Amino acid sequence: MTLVPIARAHLSRVIEIERAVFSRPWTKRDFVLARKRANSLCWVVRVEREVAGYVVGFVIDREFHLENFAIAPCFQHEGLGQKTLEAVFDLLNTKAQVISLEVRMSNCAAIDLYKKMGFETVAIQKAYYTHPCEDALIMLKPLNTRLSDWVSHVFQNNPSLAST
Repeated sequence: MTLVPIARAHLSRVIEIERAVFSRPWTKRDFVLARKRANSLCWVVRVEREVAGYVVGFVIDREFHLENFAIAPCFQHEGLGQKTLEAVFDLLNTKAQVISLEVRMSNCAAIDLYKKMGFETVAIQKAYYTHPCEDALIMLKPLNTRLSDWVSHVFQNNPSLAST
């Protein structure tokens, strides 16, 4: 398994996986815009020569927001999701201190994976998802710090947060 930057040539397979996995899939344009966005990190997961999944996220002030992550159904339940996250953690080690994500409350397999990988649920966002309408768990994982240290850093660098 390797992670390589998403190239235009990968997009048709990425879209195919996206449509197979999500009830409200991103469009090709969404992926193109994500690739162009400042501070974006967009990779495909390759198993041998086949695109088996992808990871899309953005680094903002030492936080990597995992925006979109999927493993093709034919590669699921083989440990590839865990291996992919481990590789992402290694790549982010010097770029971010924490990873954030949202996940559907009904997506038990993903929640179990994220918990196994050290993510903590910090909030519930009501009606975050549509098609169908569903709440999201907001999850965080510290990479090279404690979660409480990262939160302190955020508040120190954003004094307006401390007064609320």
